[in-house]
Amino acid sequence: MGLSNVLVLSFTMYVLGSMYLVDGHTSCSRTSGLMKSIQYQLKLVEEGNGRCDYSNRYNRKQIGFLVGLKTTLQNRPKGSVVKYDNVITNDDNSYNPSTGTFTASIEGLYSFSWTTTTQANKYFYTYLAVNGNLIARNHAGHDNVNLSASQTVVVHLKKNDKVNIKVQDNLVGQFIYGDGWSSFSGFMI
Repeated sequence: MGLSNVLVLSFTMYVLGSMYLVDGHTSCSRTSGLMKSIQYQLKLVEEGNGRCDYSNRYNRKQIGFLVGLKTTLQNRPKGSVVKYDNVITNDDNSYNPSTGTFTASIEGLYSFSWTTTTQANKYFYTYLAVNGNLIARNHAGHDNVNLSASQTVVVHLKKNDKVNIKVQDNLVGQFIYGDGWSSFSGFMI
């Protein structure tokens, strides 16, 4: 605790003590809540190396995106990247619609979700890849009705790690609806 913090605490204690001496006898229970609040505030100052500003906890760089498909995709090649071309949100411009890839601009914990909607009797198997490595799969289709499937993952990324949605390596992506039915999103937690 810095000297200025000790002086502030000492002054506060003096003022509080003086108030109650003037008023006469006061039980400790009346001041215990106030004392706990002061102790908590001083602890925050200590943790911040003397700074009272904790805006870096809440005003850090915001990273997030939401993209969809403008049109339906059919017969996508095995292992190809699904390029979501309808950018709705792209804070930090970390998602590139021309490549279908999100690139982490800073290291941290991220959440990604994607939804695939297929036509009846068609299928579209996908997976989320980090630097080309499969993390989680998603499958919609092979039924006599239109089907939707969603998946969410939480992964720790290093700066410049690449994340995208790919068609399953051993299957052609038969059919995926666009126009708001299929999407990909992510953000730093």
